[in-house]
Amino acid sequence: MRRRDLFLAPLPFLWPGLARAHAYRLGPIEIGHPWARPSVTGAAAVFLALSNTGKASDRLVGGATPIAEQVILRREDGTALDYLELLPHRPVLLRPGGKYLGLPGLTRLLALDDTFPLTLRFANAGEIEVSVTVEDGPAE
Repeated sequence: MRRRDLFLAPLPFLWPGLARAHAYRLGPIEIGHPWARPSVTGAAAVFLALSNTGKASDRLVGGATPIAEQVILRREDGTALDYLELLPHRPVLLRPGGKYLGLPGLTRLLALDDTFPLTLRFANAGEIEVSVTVEDGPAE
């Protein structure tokens, strides 16, 4: 078993929804289970797991989606972040009560089981389009 696999193996146990999650890879960047809760206003939040398996740091610097005016990186208190630092071999969870991706200006409300595209932009790795699933939260 590779060292990276040993490092990432506990993630499904730390965040149980990852066990049935969909995952993406862009070079050394791994993106796990992008999801959002159903919306009742014109804004939503996206949550996901990030891991940098490379030797150099990278940054999540932004994103875009056709269903919202903007994608904004947010701190726990809702204030904007310029970027999210991804240090090698230090997973980052964007989760309720923590950092998240804010989607202000939704073009439609999000309902359970909806999916929508989200492009994530990294300073070094580039861009990747992922599919976000609307659900109540990770399975417990």
